[in-house]
Amino acid sequence: MNKKRLSVLFVLTLAALPTFGQNQVVYSTISSPLPGNVVSQGFECCAVQEFGDGLGLVNSAGGQLQQVTVVLSSWACESGSWNVGNCVSSPNARFSQALTVNVWSVNDTTSPASAGVLLGSVTDTFKIPFRPSSTPSKCGGNTTRWYSPIDNSCYRGLATPISLNFSNEHVTIPANNKIIVTVAYNTSDFGPSPLGHTAPCNSPTYNNGAGCPYDSLNVSADTTNGTFNLVGSPVDTNGVFVRPASLPYPYSSCGGPMTPGVLADDTGCWAGYHPQIEVRVNTNAKPNQKGNGK
Repeated sequence: MNKKRLSVLFVLTLAALPTFGQNQVVYSTISSPLPGNVVSQGFECCAVQEFGDGLGLVNSAGGQLQQVTVVLSSWACESGSWNVGNCVSSPNARFSQALTVNVWSVNDTTSPASAGVLLGSVTDTFKIPFRPSSTPSKCGGNTTRWYSPIDNSCYRGLATPISLNFSNEHVTIPANNKIIVTVAYNTSDFGPSPLGHTAPCNSPTYNNGAGCPYDSLNVSADTTNGTFNLVGSPVDTNGVFVRPASLPYPYSSCGGPMTPGVLADDTGCWAGYHPQIEVRVNTNAKPNQKGNGK
């Protein structure tokens, strides 16, 4: 499907899942160890404003949301482009990227489930790594891939988990133990507020055709690869939540036409392809006196 671009991440070992109530993992689809990279959903390639998943949490109703971790996938090169085959990136080279994670309630009285109210939102700026330089000598002559000595495999993309602190947002987990977690960021043409084409990185001569790194940033969408410490389960095992961009560049949905600008369940072809997300909650916290939200 054109929305799912194969990539693969550095192998990362996640910390053991805690069992104490103040920082309890109540949902996780992040594999451990993390494989080189996974299938991912692009924003610029696929006309997306916001992308995420409905999460069925484990015994956390009334608890306070503490942290959300999401796995991203970077296809950006410091110089050149992965698809041209001239990708070069310095060791540890990174680019700054503002990212927003939104948390919504779930209306599970509809079929399929729908997004309810916005419970909380956090925006932070991260240093996202560029994918490593192409290594055709180690990848059978393929100039679009880089070689990972960690798992002796070649990949086109590189991903990294990012974590956002929600402890100051006072988000109380709803009684149905369900939330929607989405990621939003801007690219040249899509995202909540597209950046346009006036930035220097839009020039075809910029860094040997590298382009703007945010146009090559994806969100993981793969629960088929690796070993999973699965906690909880998706609200819709065959669907994810997407806010499609407005026309004239329609999002290619799998469940039929979707309304541009409306966050909804795109259901019908996402079995096994869900964002890799971890949610931590203080399950010992008293319910927020302000209710479910800020």
